[in-house]
Amino acid sequence: MKFRTVLLVAVAVLIFGALSMAQPLQLAFWGGWTGPDGNVMRQLVAEYNSTHPNVHVTLTTMQWTPLFTKFLVSSRGGQSPNILAMHGPDVPEFASYGLLTPISNVLQAAGFSAKDFAPAAWNGTFYKGKQYAFPLDLHMNSIYYNKKLFEKAGITPPTGWISGKEFLNMAIKLTLDKNGKHPGEAGFDPNNIVQYGIALYSLNWHGFLEWYELLRQEGYNFLNPSMNKIGYPLQAGEKAWKWLQDLFFKYHVAPVGANSPLQDFLIGKTAMLEDGPWEIPAMKAQKGLEWGTFPVPQVFAHKAVWGSGHVLTIPVHQDKAHMKAAEDFVIWLVKHSDKWALSGNIPAYNSARKYASSLIGRNGFLKEAEYVAMLPRIPKESQVFSSASVSPIVVAGQNILVRNQNIMSVMKWMNQQINMILAQ
Repeated sequence: MKFRTVLLVAVAVLIFGALSMAQPLQLAFWGGWTGPDGNVMRQLVAEYNSTHPNVHVTLTTMQWTPLFTKFLVSSRGGQSPNILAMHGPDVPEFASYGLLTPISNVLQAAGFSAKDFAPAAWNGTFYKGKQYAFPLDLHMNSIYYNKKLFEKAGITPPTGWISGKEFLNMAIKLTLDKNGKHPGEAGFDPNNIVQYGIALYSLNWHGFLEWYELLRQEGYNFLNPSMNKIGYPLQAGEKAWKWLQDLFFKYHVAPVGANSPLQDFLIGKTAMLEDGPWEIPAMKAQKGLEWGTFPVPQVFAHKAVWGSGHVLTIPVHQDKAHMKAAEDFVIWLVKHSDKWALSGNIPAYNSARKYASSLIGRNGFLKEAEYVAMLPRIPKESQVFSSASVSPIVVAGQNILVRNQNIMSVMKWMNQQINMILAQ
């Protein structure tokens, strides 16, 4: 009887061990893709799981701000996800907290180097000389245009970069009042416009981003070389804001205080829209809309466009088996990021980016890939460049682009507020 009991125990141990060995290693992957892009990422994760039976990745998505808050809380309790997506400019903040694993050796072992990626995406993975992330994509502003409205106005859509003057002339031709007159014509009524040339965001932080890319076109950085104070000449900043402000209040080619620039474009109220590739699914879903993209105008001496990019990080974790599995998954994801282009984002990996050129509406974004200007990489990125309604950059954009206030006064106030944040 004793022998039988021992035998049963031994068999149970063997069965339990076999079952344990058969269970795939579980990886938690967090990202902020809450729209159609999240569905594309879920499909990629499902493909990985189906081809890697020893590992199972679970994707959790939520808005970026609560995602990062959850990450900080979970890190204190030793419950970090195995893979965390973020944006390149987010890396310094979390790396400065000691929450991210340096992975330059992992990238090298996988055969990746700077020449394999778009420069802005690769550069967005470093902090203080150490590499903390895998580049996944780029997303930047571009100009969406309505093909039918362009044809009706007798305008041939650009295929590459055009000057600010050329862009303004197009916007004027595409702006009509109720009597069919354009801005600058005798009798034009700015109070009764039925079609605008361009839709621009002015109520959220994208107004600042539109200005930032113009500042970079002038050849200036937003912060000084030490990244601890505002560093651009006031006259250059004023010049960039003035070009935007005039589109609203001098030339009347953009609606003031538009609540939904995207919706205005989708229904044909505006002929152009400056926005990112995340709107591509909405373009494709709009019945009857024929659209395309071209780069933002080169208003000043240099080509530059605001942009950012998703990167993939490996949070600090004590379990080497999980870390190795997370690294292998991320390497696989980067190598298969051509399919990520279906989300609208532009793959950072050069060989994957070629596939994006075959997809509708990517022309403008692809032409800009070498000229992306990301926001300064600082540990206080989330404070300085906050998208909250009370953020200095949001308030400044509204005061200049919606309330038509004095640019120099508003800009000096914005700079003072940001310098105070940086000095804390």
